[in-house]
Amino acid sequence: MRIAVVGYGVEGRAAVEYWRPRGEIVVHDRKDVELPPDVEGRTGADYLRGLDEADLIVRAPGVHPSALPAGDHVTSVIGEFLAECPVPVIGVTGTQGKGTTCTAIAAILGAAGRRVFLGGNIGVPPLRFLPELADGDVVVLELSNMQLIDLKHSPRIAVVLPVTPDHLNWHPDIEEYYAAKTSITAYQKPDDTVFYAAGNPVAERIAAAGAGRKVPFGVPAGYHAADGAIHDGADRLLDLADSPLLGEHNVANLTAAVAATFDLLGRDTALLRAGVRAIKPLPHRLEPVGESGGVAYVNDSLSTTPETARAAMAAFPGPKVMIFGGSSKGLAFDALAESAAKENIRGIVIIGEVGPRIADALSDAGITEHTVVGGPMTEVVAAAAAMARPGDTVLLSPACASFGDFRDYADRGDQFKAAVRDLIG
Repeated sequence: MRIAVVGYGVEGRAAVEYWRPRGEIVVHDRKDVELPPDVEGRTGADYLRGLDEADLIVRAPGVHPSALPAGDHVTSVIGEFLAECPVPVIGVTGTQGKGTTCTAIAAILGAAGRRVFLGGNIGVPPLRFLPELADGDVVVLELSNMQLIDLKHSPRIAVVLPVTPDHLNWHPDIEEYYAAKTSITAYQKPDDTVFYAAGNPVAERIAAAGAGRKVPFGVPAGYHAADGAIHDGADRLLDLADSPLLGEHNVANLTAAVAATFDLLGRDTALLRAGVRAIKPLPHRLEPVGESGGVAYVNDSLSTTPETARAAMAAFPGPKVMIFGGSSKGLAFDALAESAAKENIRGIVIIGEVGPRIADALSDAGITEHTVVGGPMTEVVAAAAAMARPGDTVLLSPACASFGDFRDYADRGDQFKAAVRDLIG
């Protein structure tokens, strides 16, 4: 069998490992990539040549399906995993909060003694741990729009967080972005379950797309937060003080994680509380870095949309200096600027290719205390430190993708942390 792996990133490499014993592999990638000696490569501008020769095409998430031949012989790492996985899968999607929600679900179940495998858009490509799975295990997958768009299987438990505009640099229009998410529920059976963010029209639409049992969260009739606690209807399950997660937006993420796990814990509130206490915040998501001169520095590089940056600002009500900017995802910054105008912000440092657009949006919102920095992260942090006063927080929450100046959001966050450590000395 001739197998074409299109895109040789993290999932592409996992695909080569998985399918290599099953046939002849050809990797197609626009960039020059280093391949195993027995794997053929086709690179450059015409890297898609020869796909008509393949019996199976494995699509990497960054490759839009429209670039490939149509047919049932096109799959992906996630598609193959869901078709072959022998244990329950909890899939999580939404525009923001997916990683935190997945991490919380895994921590809660792990603390209760379940063996949990975390993968998808977080952790590792799940084909790598497929051979290890055994009865009693649970898989938690963070699923992005790019992974969901052409799936033909849905996870047994789906969690749909609020969905708002994103990735308009990849989709031709917003409707395709919304439609891509529906695969998480479209193939569910009646004994499957979807937990969804009530009140978000797209999440409600996605939940309605499949035959699974539908359970809302975020409303009094379902799982919701009120009076400093998370409830299931009228039943108080745990105090929010048990959670190590910061910010109002993380209350919603925690509520989703509780909804997804409570039945699996036998509805045991003691196990649930112990699991919530075991949650560890994600790296690069509201991650405290250190303090210098009475100024706290926080790394929120995982914030790649205006919505997540708005949530991050709200998590720190005191005076703060924001760092915004990066590469474009095709999103507008008007709402971000309007929120910033209402926040307790001392100054804003702007970076990256979309910097001029952010600066214009801030100026239109009446914010004048902002400056564009085109140098390395050390200069960015120095500029923010010069604006800050004792008691302030310097918050890197870019609201943008990271490509161009950085390898990815983690590289951006790591460079921020290194610059802060240099500042602290």
